[in-house]
Amino acid sequence: MMRSPDPACSRAVLIGTAEYPEDALLPGVPAVRNNVRDLKRLLTEGRPGAFSPACTCTVLDPATPRDLGLPLLEAARQAEDVFLVYYAGHGLIGHERRELYLGLSKSVSEAPSFTAFPFQGIREAFRATPARNRVLILDCCFSGRAIAGGLSGTYEPLIDQMEITGTYTLTSAAANEPARFQDGERHTAFTGELLLALRDGIPSTSSAEVTLGALFRHLKRVLPAKGLPEPQQCGTDTAEFLILTRPRPRARSRRVTEADAGGPSGTREGLLARWDLGRRLGEEGRTGEAMRLLNEVVPDLTRMLGPDDPATLVGRVNLAYWTGREGDTDEALRLSTAVVGDMTRVLGPHHRATLAGQSQLAHWVGESGRHHEALSLTTSVLTDLVRVLGPDDRETLIGRARLARWTGEASDPAAAARLSGELVPDLSRVLGAEDRETFTGRMNLAQWTGRAGGTKRAARLLTDLVPDVSWALGADDRHTLLSRSRMAHWSGAAGRRRRARRLFAAAVPDLERVLGPDDRETLLARSQLAHWTGETGQAAEAVRLFSLLVSDIAWVLGSDDRATLVSRARLAHWTAVQGEVGDAVRQFHAVLPDLNRLLGPDAPETVENRVLLAFWRKKADRRLKEQIFYGTGPRGASP
Repeated sequence: MMRSPDPACSRAVLIGTAEYPEDALLPGVPAVRNNVRDLKRLLTEGRPGAFSPACTCTVLDPATPRDLGLPLLEAARQAEDVFLVYYAGHGLIGHERRELYLGLSKSVSEAPSFTAFPFQGIREAFRATPARNRVLILDCCFSGRAIAGGLSGTYEPLIDQMEITGTYTLTSAAANEPARFQDGERHTAFTGELLLALRDGIPSTSSAEVTLGALFRHLKRVLPAKGLPEPQQCGTDTAEFLILTRPRPRARSRRVTEADAGGPSGTREGLLARWDLGRRLGEEGRTGEAMRLLNEVVPDLTRMLGPDDPATLVGRVNLAYWTGREGDTDEALRLSTAVVGDMTRVLGPHHRATLAGQSQLAHWVGESGRHHEALSLTTSVLTDLVRVLGPDDRETLIGRARLARWTGEASDPAAAARLSGELVPDLSRVLGAEDRETFTGRMNLAQWTGRAGGTKRAARLLTDLVPDVSWALGADDRHTLLSRSRMAHWSGAAGRRRRARRLFAAAVPDLERVLGPDDRETLLARSQLAHWTGETGQAAEAVRLFSLLVSDIAWVLGSDDRATLVSRARLAHWTAVQGEVGDAVRQFHAVLPDLNRLLGPDAPETVENRVLLAFWRKKADRRLKEQIFYGTGPRGASP
């Protein structure tokens, strides 16, 4: 019974009205734009998409009935298999006959029959189409009065108006309930749940396909459980068995296991499968497992295939990379140096694998603290990457990202921001807007923009990025979590201290759950949470959080890590703010020599904490004058 639309013979019209400048009683709903764009993406992508992109029309913010009606009627006449119409926005009710109107950007709530699109137009389009099945999805409610937190309701049931044979109607709410939206959310409540089901599937069903009927039953269950209105449906014939999407498989829904390394372990195919498994483990964020597995595989590759086999050499490069990602930069540098020399000898200096290895070697040189040397090496290898592989090759684009990184680390964050700004459009064009490298490029652009002084713009860039990466990769993906953490940091740096604390308070539990309590990013977020807790006036709580953190961060990252030193210095500062100035000064005196030794006397962290020490010393000298001059023991009589 289940079937997919014929993409060549089906048409979809996706309509959204987000802005209503003509009437203050009709608040704007910015999420409607994302509703339409993301629904189009899901309907047209997939294995294959249910609808052809060329046969899917989006109508955003139509101003007049003509703007909506003409594309609707054209698509209706062209459809032969399935005709789908989606609308999100305000619903208005006529004064005389209580008929439904769809809100337009120039609609006025008191005059819907003159300024909005009559629902009768939808009915006429459905009657005019030769399509076997007609599908209507409405995310609106049906009154001209806006109420807090949603779109106001009606007393007229919509589904009674859709008796056309072969039609399936799905609405976001009952006749007397408002639809819901919330400022700051990517989607309206109903469409958000609908899109999640279309994208990720329905957990309670064994079928990979999402039919209209299954979608309704899922929404009817999950929406009321969240305190949202219960959706309504009206279907005739077999329309409810239409498959709108086949959810895309996602790495987060299934962890890679040893069982994925198919093939006999003692054969070339088995070794290569284990090598590929290691790569996938690393890309999932499980860098420790990737490193350990590749540590086992590389000797086997060397023994079975020989030390000069390309697969062995690539395996060694991968081992070096995940070793560094696991935190052992020195070992990653040693491994990369050795394998790049062998690759140059065996494959030649201009082989793709050799160039990728050289780029990676430059990266680990930079990670070891030699930023200017890394910049020079990256500049050199990037020239070869462009010449040999071309400007649009993935390795070339990654090389450009590394060039921006080391330019910034070598004390020119403004140039790094400029390079990142030039790179992001190329990443999006070549790799796609939802590729991980594109998201990383956008994150780096925000970082360097902030470090160059544009803190407010950095916060805005990350505010735009977080919904996109969350939608594309999932809420628990590492990129999503890191983007949230960066957004929190730059929000605070831009002056929104309470927002920064709230964002970090929400991010830390997710980082701990997904990446683990000992992941570097988790520990950095905990440090930021403690800092912004202090910045919002809770010095004692900041001291408590830093006291819990410092031993953890020193144990995991090492006592000489930059994050460890910064956390120790921040603990000293908030200890002083809390009132224990003497203890704070002693802590500053203990950490400053380490900052000088490891980061250098001119590093921002060193300079900042040298200034703080001077500030708190003055206060301590006044507050503890008696103790400093006369000591703490009993004063004896003068001789």
